[in-house]
Amino acid sequence: MDTLIEIKSLQKHFKTPVLSGINFTLCEGQTLGLIGENGAGKTTLIKIILGFLHPTSGSVKVFGKVPGRTSRIGYLPEKPDYHLLFSGREYLGWLARLSGMSGWVIHNRIEDVLELVGMQGRANQHMSNYSKGMLQRIGVAQALLSDPSLVILDEPLSGLDPSGQKDLRDIIVELQKRGKTILLCSHLLFEVERVCTDIAIIHKGRIVHSGNMNEVLVEQNNYEFGLVNLPNHIYNELALDFVIKQIDQNNILYTEKFVGEKEVFLGRLLEKQVIINELKPVKRSLEDFFISNTKGK
Repeated sequence: MDTLIEIKSLQKHFKTPVLSGINFTLCEGQTLGLIGENGAGKTTLIKIILGFLHPTSGSVKVFGKVPGRTSRIGYLPEKPDYHLLFSGREYLGWLARLSGMSGWVIHNRIEDVLELVGMQGRANQHMSNYSKGMLQRIGVAQALLSDPSLVILDEPLSGLDPSGQKDLRDIIVELQKRGKTILLCSHLLFEVERVCTDIAIIHKGRIVHSGNMNEVLVEQNNYEFGLVNLPNHIYNELALDFVIKQIDQNNILYTEKFVGEKEVFLGRLLEKQVIINELKPVKRSLEDFFISNTKGK
């Protein structure tokens, strides 16, 4: 996969350090959740990626170049400033002309992004009459006008009701299907866990953990077995030799003490003619993982 963003040893100081030694990559096709507490440095990092701010030191490459103006990035800021007397369609047309588009290109792109965000039926209404969710949809639409390769969404789910959050999540999933690379910044960790392929935790100006979402959330050597009516006497017999914990009649937790023991445990279950419906690694929630990597540190 091509690397779209590559950051090495990034430092950003204002009166005090805000970012301290950031190392960070984002590859084509990823949907990366950038999460952290307020003041951790998320917005500063995004502004440097966009070229709005310059690093104090370190290397920042976006599409292999120093950050600057480019149509290859679409951006939805946390607090967009809309011109509410426009209709949604007029607003998008105004932005398209500012960006250098003209003629049928403008018309075609506007209709495409309005369809994507589900706003075709409301696009001629004044934006002053839009709900928070509708404004967010128009915000995503403007970020997609140039058909960018990389889409940066800063708190797109903030302030939305559950229905609005689902609508925005569905839009993100559609962007993934279209092959977009997405950098998503959000405090809603449950939603981040649902849509992101990768995660980066920023804490006090440093990336304290990053990696593939499924891999970082898996509890190493812990597994959940879904069984069919495990008899008590068999459970008690297995507990003498293996580290297991019964959740209920049909589910147990198993901890592998050494490489290869899981296969031995499986063999014992089959030997006892226990029906196995499911075997899966135990995963913690993103919220638990985030707290364990930030609390008290």
